Amino acid sequence: MASELRRQNGDASQSLDFTTPIGWEERVGYLDGRPIRRLIVFLRSTGCEWVEKTGGCTMCGFYCATSRGREVSAAEYVAQFEYVMNAVDLRDYPIVSIYNDGNIFNEREMPVAAIEKICSYIDGYRNIRKVVVESRIDYSPDEHVQKMKKALNGRQLEVAFGFESANPQVMNLCINKGFSANNFDIFYSRMRGMGVLTKPLLLVKPPFLTEAEAIRDILDTISFCVSRGIDYVDLEVTTVEKNTVVHELWKNNLYRPPWLWSLVNLLQQCRERFGDRAHVYVSPWNYSVESLDWARNCGKCDEEVTRAIERYNCGFDTAEFDGLDCSCRDEWREATTTEDPRTIPERVREQLAYVRNARLSSL
Repeated sequence: MASELRRQNGDASQSLDFTTPIGWEERVGYLDGRPIRRLIVFLRSTGCEWVEKTGGCTMCGFYCATSRGREVSAAEYVAQFEYVMNAVDLRDYPIVSIYNDGNIFNEREMPVAAIEKICSYIDGYRNIRKVVVESRIDYSPDEHVQKMKKALNGRQLEVAFGFESANPQVMNLCINKGFSANNFDIFYSRMRGMGVLTKPLLLVKPPFLTEAEAIRDILDTISFCVSRGIDYVDLEVTTVEKNTVVHELWKNNLYRPPWLWSLVNLLQQCRERFGDRAHVYVSPWNYSVESLDWARNCGKCDEEVTRAIERYNCGFDTAEFDGLDCSCRDEWREATTTEDPRTIPERVREQLAYVRNARLSSL
């Protein structure tokens, strides 16, 4: 189904300019335990190979923003970064994150020559102390990682990677990730051996989970990370993006993005359970593609709760949530008591069958 939905994307628009990036934005980053300014650069890329092989992850619509398989040259990638350098003063940012809507260490997606040239530009800015990139753990060969680390000339390199859940059924049936917690341990050991930092990206409310299960799954996954000595994780909040399995479920009232109250609740529980052993950052749910739906409450309190989460991100202080309340909180509590007696395989099978029938009937 995922592969079929990707084909609906068609070919990349001929008008797309691969010498200009998708965009950039400033977010909060952390360096030496202190919040600082962080620049996020979204490069327009070839697209994730995992999408081409399997249809990709059930919630990810990033492929829509890529060339959809057409090779983007090293020169084009470099031109995109040069565009950012001309538009933004990189001297303002101790951390620069470079994302390519895929895997930066996969040669099919981004040439090593482009990485090395971009790093040579970064080396001209003494203020930049850390560079963050993203890659699947199985598309991160040691030699490519080492080349980038060397090119950064002593700066910290951090690899963010999708480790959405420590539960293998959630990872592979709900998300279609294609690896397990055992792969995580091997990858973490490899990166640590090379002096490279790692940042797990955890997914809040994958499809096929109830609201309560989604909260428990995040808490269990953070516990797994803490047991490995990882004290910083990113929460990626599921959004509804076009031509994804999540989109099809959402259209058929089989998926709702997480409640904002669920985010507040799990952050409070994390603080109680793990204290300073886990610093949990909530990534803003604006990505390189348009979202049709996202984390929400009733509409009346959404802005207030979202602002509290943004303030929390600046210091990991759950006191920012003190005093928050709304009548919809009772509806959220009811949602967290709703159970699904079916196993995850049963849910996946039945819900996808329903979606397939709905798609056929609409033809």
